[in-house]
Amino acid sequence: MIKNLVVLCTLLIVLNTKAQQTEEQKYALTTSVSTDGLSIVSIVDPYLSPLNYSGLGYVSTDLERHFISPNTPLISTQYNSDFTVGVTLNPTATATILYYERNYGRGFHYHLKPQSDTQILLGGLMDLEFGFKQNSRNINNPIAFDLSSNLNLSGILMHDFILFKRTMQLQLKLETPLLGSMFVPLQGSSYYEMFLLGDLSNTLHFSSLHNKIGINETISLDIPFNHSVWRIGMNYHNLKYKANHMVFRRTEFSLIAGTTFDFMTFAGRKNKAPKNFISTKEIL
Repeated sequence: MIKNLVVLCTLLIVLNTKAQQTEEQKYALTTSVSTDGLSIVSIVDPYLSPLNYSGLGYVSTDLERHFISPNTPLISTQYNSDFTVGVTLNPTATATILYYERNYGRGFHYHLKPQSDTQILLGGLMDLEFGFKQNSRNINNPIAFDLSSNLNLSGILMHDFILFKRTMQLQLKLETPLLGSMFVPLQGSSYYEMFLLGDLSNTLHFSSLHNKIGINETISLDIPFNHSVWRIGMNYHNLKYKANHMVFRRTEFSLIAGTTFDFMTFAGRKNKAPKNFISTKEIL
């Protein structure tokens, strides 16, 4: 009888120790945000036309962020992918510019917590941007390609507050290009001359604050529901750059909505899921 009690007590102690170790072990969750929105756009592209074109667009953004080390949650890595498409008209509505743009970015943030309900992220993002515009009235050069790479300064302010018995989060995000490179051809030169004849003179330019200024600002609110968290917000993007005696401008204001959630990934021999995690593909 005594022997059985000793075995039972030992088993309970072992199970309790393992449970505490499981609770104390930290895992780096990945925060995922997906939003879509409609935008009002204004474009000036002197390569295609000296006029200002304005119209409507559609924007889609995917973002993932997680801490590099869960035991020291100070530095996080971020990946984002942006997609934009739209149509704009000249002032007399006699010509259109269709535009398409993709942007991929990766970077790091350092996390500061000045208060228990506030967090500040400071860092930088390196992005690669590709797109094209098509003008319906320009016969000689109807298409212009946009290609650039930038190192952007990035800052994010997060603040939690309670409203209607829900913990909501207000976010303010700012990004601005610091330095990089961009593809801008000479005005009047054709892509036939550049690529088929190999004349790429004065097409690649170093960019910094002297010839490229912009701000990308987003204010959003995360609202939790029973089984999901929805994000609503506004985005303002203003960009101005110049090269080859041409000044390019783009202004965009968007209303966005989407969802945000946290998840974990397990793969490989060194990153296996805990025993209490069940997968549909596992047999043994």
